[in-house]
Amino acid sequence: MFSFNTTAKLHHVTALPVGTTFEAAMEKLQNHDLLMKLDPELHSYETLAPEDATPNTKRYKVTDHMHALPKGLWESTVTFESQITNTDDGVIWVIKAPLGLVQHTSWTVVRNADAGKGKGKEKAADGEESADGEESTQEQSELSLVEEVEIKASRLLVGTVKSKCEENWRGVHGRFIGHLQGVPVKA
Repeated sequence: MFSFNTTAKLHHVTALPVGTTFEAAMEKLQNHDLLMKLDPELHSYETLAPEDATPNTKRYKVTDHMHALPKGLWESTVTFESQITNTDDGVIWVIKAPLGLVQHTSWTVVRNADAGKGKGKEKAADGEESADGEESTQEQSELSLVEEVEIKASRLLVGTVKSKCEENWRGVHGRFIGHLQGVPVKA
């Protein structure tokens, strides 16, 4: 049977700055205000009441300016629900958008020694460029930010959202690194 829906998966790994502690990375990563403001398309957000079934999950109504959407599919301003749950090693971020789009993203902080044991196993090899534009080596950093994204929606929409994620991830990770280094970077 033919389905109009499909799934796309993305995997991005960025070495964190030398000297970054796990605790410092988690403090920034679990700051939902900072995390949402890393999105270059963010227009605004407001906090929603938690659901009774998931009281530890924070809910937000988010409005983005999406300039690259196919004309007529969505307006250039899109409002959707975000649900962010803090975990022991990061956050789980679920986006429920119009037209049945569901995007599930996990952001985790992993030790590079653990990168080959599951999380972050596709880490950039020595000599490859990372999100901060520098070469990546094991000696450079002890920790990495691992982003796993799963997008479920119509075939037309998945391609568009996947392209936006691929276009933006380096800048998002780079801004996160800027905050870790005490140099907040605007979207």
